[in-house]
Amino acid sequence: MLTTRTMSGSGNGIPPAIRRPSPMSPCCHSSLRPAFRSNFDQERPMKKFTNAGILLLLICWAAGCTKNPAGPEYRKEITIWGFLWGDRPVDREHAILITRTQPLDRVYTLGEAGVADAIVTLTDETLQESYHLTHTDDEPGFYYNENVRVRPNTTYTLTVRVDRETIWAATTVPPRLIQTTGLCPDAINPVYPKNLGYEKPIFVQTEDENRLILVDMFCNEPFERAEYIAPFHESWKYPSSQDEYDGGRNAEPRHIMALVPFRDLLSPEFGNRHAIFWYASMIVFYGSNTLTVSAIDDNYHHYLTDEHPHLSGGVEGGIGVFGSVYGEKYELAVRKAE
Repeated sequence: MLTTRTMSGSGNGIPPAIRRPSPMSPCCHSSLRPAFRSNFDQERPMKKFTNAGILLLLICWAAGCTKNPAGPEYRKEITIWGFLWGDRPVDREHAILITRTQPLDRVYTLGEAGVADAIVTLTDETLQESYHLTHTDDEPGFYYNENVRVRPNTTYTLTVRVDRETIWAATTVPPRLIQTTGLCPDAINPVYPKNLGYEKPIFVQTEDENRLILVDMFCNEPFERAEYIAPFHESWKYPSSQDEYDGGRNAEPRHIMALVPFRDLLSPEFGNRHAIFWYASMIVFYGSNTLTVSAIDDNYHHYLTDEHPHLSGGVEGGIGVFGSVYGEKYELAVRKAE
């Protein structure tokens, strides 16, 4: 379920963008149910992943739920959640998560859902070289190989063998997305929301004019410490509940995403350079926020925009998403005006 609109806020000139507050919305996907939010997604939401799609991997997937919501039948599936980052290693920070779906009535941990006995292979189709990915006992299900460095403009195939099942997916890594900005990707950036985008725009360059650019803003503050930058009323400075903060699933207003074609980022305000200066309008709360700007592949695009994301992420023989991006993360410490 998509909406195409112009975001409003403190900034101006925001281009139309395909926006989806969360890759998984219960109102649109009644067959999906987030199941591990309180134990994993809220305690360390940004350690390995950059958006609420992590919930997809920890769902209890029920076949035919929309036809029979009173009594869905549990269906056992292998799920994959992972993204290759161009010019980055496939290390623990960028691990591929492999899990098993669990029954709706079962309370479980990530350790129980993680698949610890998979044979996982990543193949560079250009070089025709294959690499084995492994996991550690303290984080079962997170597969990686720090010796593998992902190459832009390259197709990779992921093969997962579990018992007698074979699950596979392929992704072509986007070309380099060169970013020039006053923000530093390797440090905390103290910022003030007023005029932020104009004072510190992000200029981007890539060889693909039609490449989709994902701008992702996530507030790292827990609900108890979240404070609105522009409250509707003076008495309404803080979210009254977790649901108001993020819909209970890391959705808006805590997490805002904008998907824009590179060509539409041409900005007369900055000498017709391709610029992202409207990101400040995506910051809703003071405190710690993570901004991610990345070029994305087709698998991630379909996962974000198709009606059934768990079936649209390029995974064959299972569910989930295996995609690739080329981008940067910026840690923002959003402060009040002095």
